[in-house]
Amino acid sequence: MKSSKVLAVLATIGLAAAAATPAMALENQFSGAFTSFYDLSNYSAVYGQKDPVNDAPTENYFVQRARLGYTAKASDSVKLVTLFELDYRFLGNSSYANGRNTGGALGADSVNIETKNIYLELNNSGINTKIGMQGVDDAFKGTIFSADMAGIQFGHSYSNASVAAGFFRWNDSGEAYGLGKKVNDMFMLDAKYNLNKDVKVGAAYYYIDDSRASTTFTPGTLLGYDSNGGEIYDTDSTFAISMNDVKVHTLGLNAEGVFGPLTLNGFAVKQFGDLSATTKAKGYELNVGAKYNLGAAGTVRSELLYTSGGNNAFYNADSGNEGGGFYDNEMVILGRDKNALTLDAAIVFDGSNAGQGVLFGSLGYDYTFTNKLSASANAGFAAVAKNVDNKGTGDYLGTEINAETNYKLLPNVNLGARAGYVVLGDYFKGTGADNPYDLKLLAKFSF
Repeated sequence: MKSSKVLAVLATIGLAAAAATPAMALENQFSGAFTSFYDLSNYSAVYGQKDPVNDAPTENYFVQRARLGYTAKASDSVKLVTLFELDYRFLGNSSYANGRNTGGALGADSVNIETKNIYLELNNSGINTKIGMQGVDDAFKGTIFSADMAGIQFGHSYSNASVAAGFFRWNDSGEAYGLGKKVNDMFMLDAKYNLNKDVKVGAAYYYIDDSRASTTFTPGTLLGYDSNGGEIYDTDSTFAISMNDVKVHTLGLNAEGVFGPLTLNGFAVKQFGDLSATTKAKGYELNVGAKYNLGAAGTVRSELLYTSGGNNAFYNADSGNEGGGFYDNEMVILGRDKNALTLDAAIVFDGSNAGQGVLFGSLGYDYTFTNKLSASANAGFAAVAKNVDNKGTGDYLGTEINAETNYKLLPNVNLGARAGYVVLGDYFKGTGADNPYDLKLLAKFSF
């Protein structure tokens, strides 16, 4: 037999053997979603405006997001989970540029892919283990954190209970201080117990240890905005560096019960420990939610949240987008909008509410007209718990009314519209601020 034929036979045998190995039995799972919306509003999320302003201009813009997920499943015991995101913060923002949320202008050609999750999930001897960058929600409706974070989490389920424990490194000041020295770490314990098929209770504990180097920015004169909506200041801006000394314990209880058509849920959370070397953590929050199924007549929902402020200010995990959203109240402007994507702004952005706390209530109604058409209406009110800024003539922030409708064009394609309007309260009296409004037209595809 000629050497070329021998090599061909050996190559064929090698490919056949490789195809028979467990690695070739890998199950590839793909998922994803696409969302795009048109927005007409005088409440500018593009430039991060969170307080209503006087003579606010009406803006219109388009926003787009795609999420792509891939899971490599080797068996029921082992899988690698990944999730990536591509955003255009608003169409027309930039082209031929690199960075998150860029590429929405003529020509595109931007490098803007974001990594959301990459983690290994193991199931062995009844223990579920997740190692890597993963999505984690707190046990209190996201009021403390709801974010992607890197770490390791262990979980185990019993017949009527479940427990979870984890460690996550949120931030590290970097090599200038020695990696692992000036960090922001979170430890968690979470337990749930089913008293019966209709009632379950839970408890959770979170410890946040933040010793990072903290930079304080004192802006100079605002010159304008860059193509991504970022603020541009003159050279009079200054920076100061200090070290955080945060050691906050958060302990809470939650419960949910189903009583015929009525579902009740809620939680109570207390914080203790240190916000700094001289300031103690004293924050607390209380919540109760209700949902009543009216059968063919729809569903009625309600939420009430109280978060302490002032000297008892509630400590949120992060002052950015990673916690405190409390989307259960279904607000558009008064609270964070579930559809805002990268342009996320709200009068009450998180439970801490800039250290002022909040009393936040809402009432909602959902109705399904057909298997393709549904609608919702919501009303909400909010007031600061402690007017630290001594702003306006009172504590009342405002009242929001909003409505949305959704049409299922195809099994995995939805078209929708969502509009909200806020009547500002006496907290904004004397500022000349206009009542904010927002209208979104949405298209969503998921697979």
